Amino acid sequence: VDDSMYLEETIVIGYGTVKKTDLTGSVASVNSDKLKETIATNVDQMLQGKVAGVQITANSGAPGAASSIRVRGASSINNSNEPLYIIDGIPFSGSGNEIGGFDWAGGTNGQTKVNPLSTISPSDILSIDILKDASATAIYGANGANGVIIITTKRGNAGRVNITYDGYVTAQMITNKLPMMNLSEYAEYQIGLCQDLNSSVAEEFKDPSLLGKGTDWQDEIFRTAWMHSHSLSVTGGTEKVKVAASAGYTSQDGVIIGSAFDRFNSRVNVDAEIFKWLKAGASVAFTHTDEVITNNDGTDGVVLQALTMQPSVPVYDFDGNWAGPTSVNGASMWNPVWLAQMKSNDYKRNRSMGNFFLSIDPVKDLNIRTEYGFDYSDNNNRCFIPTYSFGLISSDTNQIMQRDDHSLYWIWKTFANYSHTWAGKHNFGAM
Repeated sequence: VDDSMYLEETIVIGYGTVKKTDLTGSVASVNSDKLKETIATNVDQMLQGKVAGVQITANSGAPGAASSIRVRGASSINNSNEPLYIIDGIPFSGSGNEIGGFDWAGGTNGQTKVNPLSTISPSDILSIDILKDASATAIYGANGANGVIIITTKRGNAGRVNITYDGYVTAQMITNKLPMMNLSEYAEYQIGLCQDLNSSVAEEFKDPSLLGKGTDWQDEIFRTAWMHSHSLSVTGGTEKVKVAASAGYTSQDGVIIGSAFDRFNSRVNVDAEIFKWLKAGASVAFTHTDEVITNNDGTDGVVLQALTMQPSVPVYDFDGNWAGPTSVNGASMWNPVWLAQMKSNDYKRNRSMGNFFLSIDPVKDLNIRTEYGFDYSDNNNRCFIPTYSFGLISSDTNQIMQRDDHSLYWIWKTFANYSHTWAGKHNFGAM
C-alpha cells in the first residue's frame, strides 16, 4: 500500500506536475521532513547525502558560505557547472554571478562568492525536485544543462488557522586540532636544526626546560560558536482563499573568531479562487542577510597563518599592542588574530522576490496560466583595513573599499495545458 501511494505522488518538472508512475526522466524529490533531519543555515547544506547522483561540496567553512552542487558531474558549456534554481517559478543561476567580497578582501575558493540559496529559509520549503537528466533542457534550454533544482515553498490550506514555531540553539566547535609543537618542543627542534646546520642557537631557545607551552595559535583563532534560528509561520484560510505567512531570524557565529552570518526572512503566499474558472495567487518574499567574511583559507588566510606561526610569538606584546615575529625562517609573518578581528569585510544584502499568477479554465480539460515574477537585489560590500605594525611588517595607511550593486530580473510567461483522461486509465496531455 505504501508503495502504491508513493507512486501516486506528483513531482514538479517545470511548467507542471506529473505522477511518479508516468515519470520517464531522472528526477529526485526531497520533502520538508527530510530537510528537517539536518541542522544547517542553507538549503544546499541540507541536501548533502540525500540525493543520489548529486554531489555537494562546501567551498568554505564560513557561515553562510556557498557550496558547489554537481548534478551528473562536471559538464560545463558556459564556464560554470552549477545547476539552475527555480524558486516558486522564478529562475536564477547558482554560478556565482553575485560576488560577495573582493579577491583582496575575501578569501579564495567559495569565499569570493556569496551563496544564492542563503537568502532562502529552509523552514519555508515544502519540497525540492531535482531534474537530473538531459530532458531538463527541453524545458529550460541550455540553462538547464547542469541540472535544475526546483524549490516549492509552503502554501496555505483550507481550514483552521495553524500557528507553528520552529527553532533551535546549537553550539559549533572543531572536532579536533592539528597536533603542533608547543614552545618547549619548538625550542628542542630549533636546537636540533642548528646542530644539523652547524649554526648558533638563539638565546631564547637554549634551555627548553625553562619554557612553557607558549602560544597555541589554534586556541587563539578557534572558538565554540553559537547558532540559533527561529521561525514563526501562520497558515489557514477558506475554500476560496488560502494564506501562508512566515517570518524568521537566523544567526550563526563562525568557529573562527570574527566571522558571522545573520538572516532575516519573511514570506507571504496567497491563493484565491475568484470564480470556478478563474484562480489567482501571489508569492512575495523579502530577505536581509549580513555576512562578516573572514579570510580563513588560502596562503594568507587565518588558518594557515595560525598553523605556521611560531609558538614563541605572543598575541600581544607587553604594552598590549599586536605582536609579531622578529624573524620568519619560513614561518608566518601575519598575526592571525589580527587578520581575523581587525581586517573587516562586511557584506549586506536585501533581496525581494515575487511571483503573481492568473489561472483560467475556459473549457473542460484546458488550463491557461500566466505568471509574472521578479527578483530584485540591493547589495553593499565594505572592507576596512586599519594601520598596523607588528613584527616585521607595518603600514601607516588606512584602507577602505566599498562596492554597491543593484539588480532587477523579471520574467513573464504564459502557457496552456490540455489534459484528458478517458476509460479511467488512458491519458493525453499537451502544453
